[in-house]
Amino acid sequence: MTTGDVIIVSRGEQADAVERALQQELGLPLLAPQQSVHAEFFLRFEQGRLTLYRHGEKTTGVTVDFSSPALTRRRRQGLKSQGLGKAVGLKGARRPRVLDATAGLGTDAFLLASHGCRVLTFERVPVVAALLRDAMRRAAAHAELAPVMERLELRSEDVRQATLTGLDFDVVYLDPMFPPRRKSARVKKGMSALQRLLGESELLPGENEENAGLMALARGIALRRVVVKRGRHSPYLEAQEPDLQFSGRSNRYDVYFTHRANAADAQED
Repeated sequence: MTTGDVIIVSRGEQADAVERALQQELGLPLLAPQQSVHAEFFLRFEQGRLTLYRHGEKTTGVTVDFSSPALTRRRRQGLKSQGLGKAVGLKGARRPRVLDATAGLGTDAFLLASHGCRVLTFERVPVVAALLRDAMRRAAAHAELAPVMERLELRSEDVRQATLTGLDFDVVYLDPMFPPRRKSARVKKGMSALQRLLGESELLPGENEENAGLMALARGIALRRVVVKRGRHSPYLEAQEPDLQFSGRSNRYDVYFTHRANAADAQED
């Protein structure tokens, strides 16, 4: 997806301050609803939420909502007994500091922050980062979610070009997008939408330039471990066999202990 593929459509004939701020942030054209739409995708605020649509496609669009019923259920469940919690090392009172290098729609970063972790997350695609930032803004105004947002920080940039000097992270979390499915099984709406929006060239995990160098970067930063989320039957990222695995019905978490983690750390898991 390139900048020329996306425009912003205002809610009224005249754009408001929020829409103009989004235009300035993303550097995208801002058009009124009655103007011709030539871009493949467009952003619009609907019911107070920033939503991304594909032109000519009848869908509800792509939005991020941390207060959705599905995420509320997951947030209220115990994460320590789930694969994600086990993989990052949630145990007892231990709450690792996490660098999420590939935010996407932000679900896992949000869940980790919900359970006490401090999470710095990066999203290199500006439009996706804008969707995530909008969700964080709304969550910060939500009484139950505001404390979670205090533990979650988003940067709209490629983590490989970021300045991380002086920052320490126990865990680096990677969620490279899954390769194109060989079967016609349904995928979750958010992931399916991202596949359509970003194109398959963005989706090959570890074998293309979009994900090149992520594993090496993660191993160099993490104090204790690198966690890679994969499809249950997907190959290892960069063909590197993990030290530990936690598998679910559709996903698995590959854990790589770093040279900084001592033997006791590994034995705890």
